[in-house]
Amino acid sequence: MKVGYVSTNYSLCKADSTIRLSSLSRDAVLKTSISNLECLKRTLLWNLDHEILFFRISSKTIPFASHPKATFDWRDELSSLLGEVGEVIRENGIRVSMHPGQYVVINSQKRDVVESSIAELRYHADLLDAMGVEGRIQIHVGSSSGGKEEALKRFEVNFQSLPDKVKRRMAIENDDRIFTVKDCLRLYQTLKVPVILDNLHQSLNNDGETFSEALEMVRKTWKERPMIDYSTQQGSKRGVHASTLDVDHFREFVKSVDEVDIMLEIKDKEKSALKAVEVLKEIGKLDRVRTSA
Repeated sequence: MKVGYVSTNYSLCKADSTIRLSSLSRDAVLKTSISNLECLKRTLLWNLDHEILFFRISSKTIPFASHPKATFDWRDELSSLLGEVGEVIRENGIRVSMHPGQYVVINSQKRDVVESSIAELRYHADLLDAMGVEGRIQIHVGSSSGGKEEALKRFEVNFQSLPDKVKRRMAIENDDRIFTVKDCLRLYQTLKVPVILDNLHQSLNNDGETFSEALEMVRKTWKERPMIDYSTQQGSKRGVHASTLDVDHFREFVKSVDEVDIMLEIKDKEKSALKAVEVLKEIGKLDRVRTSA
């Protein structure tokens, strides 16, 4: 299996810098985007040297790209650097994903929220397209306003408004309070959107199934190797991700799963990823193949 971490390598540089909306201009966006992309390329090369072949690219890579005031063509102006990053990903079999923030809610009851969510998802697909790479765009089901049944129906209806380049990359994740794995599987039945299983969320919000049972259900939604999110809880506050990898818990966890790629949602990012690589080497489950993502 491949193992990865989220958005930024604290040992190297910051790949998720942004700007203030009040400072939004072509020059400010380009300057910050170049810095982010150069850092992303540097991070991916560092990851390769440390056998980390899965990475979640920051949604902030191109700041405010989906904002109505961002009217210039960043894809054209950054095409050379975007191509360089994409080449590193393709040639080394790095698997990538993206996870838009909490304000992307395609099943909102508010039309303006739905429209801004679609614009943000379009940006994510545009970024991956500009790099020339595939990658999953992962979101939660979203709003539960009106009850689960109505919320799931709104998701199905609004999903149809998404551009094809977003639809084919979409994946949905179970959350820790409202929508369970089985809720996500209901959407798969109609939309054929694969389900990303989050182990911490599943432990906090489920329909009585074990993690192993949930994984077997989710596995059927994937044509490629499933992605799963992994963390343990920090302290007693519900759903808060751990500060660092619990090596013993992770070792027992990966002994119980096969044929998945694991995204670590742990606060110290690359430090925990390095520990996870050593655990996977120890038990003979690390994917070192660099042929295709």
